[in-house]
Amino acid sequence: MSSLPSGVRLVRLLNERLAEIMDRERANRNAIHLYCTGPYWVAFERSAYQLRRMFPDSEITPMRLLGYPFPVVMVSVTDRSLQVYTRAHILKKDDKDYKLLTVPGLPIAAYQEWHAGEVKGLPRLT
Repeated sequence: MSSLPSGVRLVRLLNERLAEIMDRERANRNAIHLYCTGPYWVAFERSAYQLRRMFPDSEITPMRLLGYPFPVVMVSVTDRSLQVYTRAHILKKDDKDYKLLTVPGLPIAAYQEWHAGEVKGLPRLT
């Protein structure tokens, strides 16, 4: 799968693991769950908020997904940026396509405000 383009890997990740990812994020209070899409690592929802705080220059992508009732926010960082970060920080899990970082507790009100701002104006699926 690593030879597939990043966009194809992202679509496959969302098609195959969206329910698992969203279940994990609903309970997430102090972690960043990262998924590899080739040259980028992506995080969703609460993990995305924490990743954005850690990497202010990361890319934010709000989206609506077919079959999922709520807008989703994804944040991505380059593999290179993550490699530089992990030289000085210990990962709780360090697999080829999945990484887990432990972070301080999630400020829920700040996360909700950030999320609402990121998805504001996002068109509805028809």
